[in-house]
Amino acid sequence: MRGCFYGNTFGYGWGGGWWIEVILTVLVIVGIAYLVFRIFSRQQNNFDRRDSLDILKRRLASGEISLDEFEKLKKVL
Repeated sequence: MRGCFYGNTFGYGWGGGWWIEVILTVLVIVGIAYLVFRIFSRQQNNFDRRDSLDILKRRLASGEISLDEFEKLKKVL
């Protein structure tokens, strides 16, 4: 028999294994949060680039910038 702590520590005996489950749980939560963050940040950056390019096209169409300036600024984006 493992003693009176057997039922309270998920079968690891003297309470020495509970931290493994805590660490695994934290790692899973952090991993999920990281994936969600990457998905939403990638979409947001994509929208920012499109918005910037639209502004640049409008400036070219209205004559605020020349075609050479447009090409240079487009490469920066």
